[in-house]
Amino acid sequence: MKSKYMYIAAVVLFVVGVAMIFVEHVGPEPDISCAGPDDPLSGYTFEVDGEECPISVEDFNAILEYDRSALPVRRAGLGIAIVGIGVGIGGIVVGRRQKRAARAAADAVPPRQYGA
Repeated sequence: MKSKYMYIAAVVLFVVGVAMIFVEHVGPEPDISCAGPDDPLSGYTFEVDGEECPISVEDFNAILEYDRSALPVRRAGLGIAIVGIGVGIGGIVVGRRQKRAARAAADAVPPRQYGA
């Protein structure tokens, strides 16, 4: 009976972990504006109304932080998925031990004799 709950927990943990691995971004997207003439440029540009617009160093750093924002969530998801696999393996072990114990208990009981 215990192994059934372990299987359910393993599936839930694994699904939640895999879902967390595929999270792309956490939080709102940063506002990016064209760099002014006195701002230090990052060397990257983005397109606004068909024209190339240079990006400042601060905006570029904000974009990098936004792209990396989900990294801790992804790592946690990987850990949860691995724990889910471990719980599933534990469910297999517990289930086999329960079956073995039930079989040993059934073999150890002497047969009843009626009418003797």
